[in-house]
Amino acid sequence: ARRARPSARPPQSPSPRHSASSARAMSHHFARPENALKRAEELLHVGQQQAALDSLHDVLSSKRHRTWTPVIEQVILKYLDICISLKKGRMAKDGLIQYRIICQQVNVGSLEEVLRQFMVRVDEQAAAATQAAEDLTVTVGDLDQEETPESILLSAMTGDDAATRNEREAVTPWLKFLWETYRTVLEILRSNAKLESLYQETASKAFTFCVRYKRGTEMRRLCELLRNHLASLTKYQAREAAAAGLPPDGLAMHLE
Repeated sequence: ARRARPSARPPQSPSPRHSASSARAMSHHFARPENALKRAEELLHVGQQQAALDSLHDVLSSKRHRTWTPVIEQVILKYLDICISLKKGRMAKDGLIQYRIICQQVNVGSLEEVLRQFMVRVDEQAAAATQAAEDLTVTVGDLDQEETPESILLSAMTGDDAATRNEREAVTPWLKFLWETYRTVLEILRSNAKLESLYQETASKAFTFCVRYKRGTEMRRLCELLRNHLASLTKYQAREAAAAGLPPDGLAMHLE
């Protein structure tokens, strides 16, 4: 009689202890924001900016850190510094949304200060990049469009010399980032009764940006954005506006 072949041993699932240890090893969440800051500094010291950014983002998005503290403010400021260095506008916006959730009810003044510092730092970088360049308003294209191989090739075929192309490559990313910064701040502040004045100030800065760099396309988009915000605000009836805490002069500030 044939000997029965031993049945294949079913694969064993990892033990709960092993799974837990693996999860802890893969998790980047920190029990204390101070530890995340320290780790981020260590990563920045060895040139790992993206890893440092990810570790700080985990703190801002973690539900265990939903209570505002001065350390959390240090986290968002360091986070934004890295975003500026890497020109990561979407990451900056996401981090600011998380920070708004953290401090909206307890320390809106911190949100205002963080947004002001963010705009100042980006504006300084953009100004430094454009200081030595000339006639940039002619050579810089649509700030909302990404650079493609086709656009680069077309630029090379239009007769631009190497110096002009180098200036464009140095300046365009910062102008894009500055434009994206203004839009981000306006989105963060929309319908925020306590920061209406900063919203108005940011809108004014965005208009100045469009005029200074002759950005007709961005001017139209800015007007559309502000109209959408105003339309959303006008949907409030008097009772809803009072319940939401919107000031009576809120519409007037938007119209200005």
